[in-house]
Amino acid sequence: MSERFDDVVRNAFDFLGRSIDELEQHPKYSVIHFYSAIELFVKARLLKEHWTLIVAKPDQADKAKFQRGDFQSVGLKEANERLTKVASDGLLDEELKCFDGLRQERNQMVHFAHAAQGDDAVAAKEMDRIVSDHAKGWLYLRRLLAGRWKEHFAAHADTINALDHRMREQTKSLERKFLLLTDDIATAMAAGSHFMACPSCGFESFEVEQPVWIGVGKCLTCGFSSSVMTLECMNKACAQPILLAGGYEWCAECAHEYTPEQVEAVLEEHDLLRATDYKDPEDLAHASCGNCGSYETVVPLENDEWFCTDCFDVEAYIGQCDWCTGYSTHVPEESYALGCSQCEGRVGHEKDD
Repeated sequence: MSERFDDVVRNAFDFLGRSIDELEQHPKYSVIHFYSAIELFVKARLLKEHWTLIVAKPDQADKAKFQRGDFQSVGLKEANERLTKVASDGLLDEELKCFDGLRQERNQMVHFAHAAQGDDAVAAKEMDRIVSDHAKGWLYLRRLLAGRWKEHFAAHADTINALDHRMREQTKSLERKFLLLTDDIATAMAAGSHFMACPSCGFESFEVEQPVWIGVGKCLTCGFSSSVMTLECMNKACAQPILLAGGYEWCAECAHEYTPEQVEAVLEEHDLLRATDYKDPEDLAHASCGNCGSYETVVPLENDEWFCTDCFDVEAYIGQCDWCTGYSTHVPEESYALGCSQCEGRVGHEKDD
């Protein structure tokens, strides 16, 4: 099914490109095409597991009809549910929330008139919101395509990079809003706040603490909010202050790529990790993440919180699964029966048997 996978991906890129082209003159179609692209990328990832999974009713799947495109496919939520259960590689909560919000926006555009289609101040405000939503959606989508799902979309890396450049050009339309905030930003800086380039819109309006910091920041321009980490770029030739919004990010100055392992190395270098006793099996240096499902990417911070170097989720505690005995965040009380992020518990084990 590699040919069909490439067909779906090419269609997704086509919709995304059209969304960029149509934003200024035809925001209605830009919104519709942007969400269509997102849903196609999720379906393409699902197709990598098995072609029947993107059919609405897999038990009635017909390969000949599928090859002709004569079938009903799943929607975003069901596609994500199948991807999570079958491949343990579904969307994070914030990704699903963002993409589903874009789905609802698409539905409104299809069925009703939208405020962004006017030419007054209300329309201008709505256009700013659409640009902000698209910037956030692209941030999460690019992180998937070039990060967690990189092995599946590696052949399309050049196209992803080209579209990233075009999306960043699109957010320049928010400059008017950013300029209106300069006095507020200056006042906040005088009071001790720090601002860096927003990972979503690119403007220097994302409020953080420095020099190396883990916490939740928010952009005053586009409203993007996320758990982030600030640091100096590990590339010695660059060494610029940068902001990461998750594992598998890049330095905007030198394009140095970051992995969860490198994020952990930065934490260790700056003494932000709690020292652990390797002789004590209960004094853990790593645990798995119940938020993104990554294996042993959670590390203990010096303030006794637990930090995932992949999705940047911060938790107060970890638990032990009663079935697989592994340690993880978000371990359910019924873990013996239902399992954790790394296993399916007794129910799943008996089902497999």
